[in-house]
Amino acid sequence: MFKKLLIIFALFAVNIVYAGSYEDALQKKGKVFLYFYTPQCRTCKNFDTIFNSLKKQIPDYEFVRVNAETPYGMNLFLSFKGRYVPLIILTDAKTKKSVNINHTCVMDEVCLARAMKSFKG
Repeated sequence: MFKKLLIIFALFAVNIVYAGSYEDALQKKGKVFLYFYTPQCRTCKNFDTIFNSLKKQIPDYEFVRVNAETPYGMNLFLSFKGRYVPLIILTDAKTKKSVNINHTCVMDEVCLARAMKSFKG
């Protein structure tokens, strides 16, 4: 009985880490456009059209949309020191570098495209 309780406790106490959509994307293309959102964020809903447009325009990036309110999303959001949504991060798997896109550029498709093309990682 004690062993069963100990095992159950261990399962809940251990933070299980698993590869998610961001990690999968890094393996696919190397460069990732990481977009954090929350379902109730109005700006995020407006940004979705820009996100989809950039996805079509710039094929050398893998585009990942992550809900910052899920356990996976919150851990990833905090690992990038996120404080607000929408949050855009460009990452490069080869150089292991990332850049946080300035919030003033987020709703400007031209600014984002320029930042993506100039990001060397």
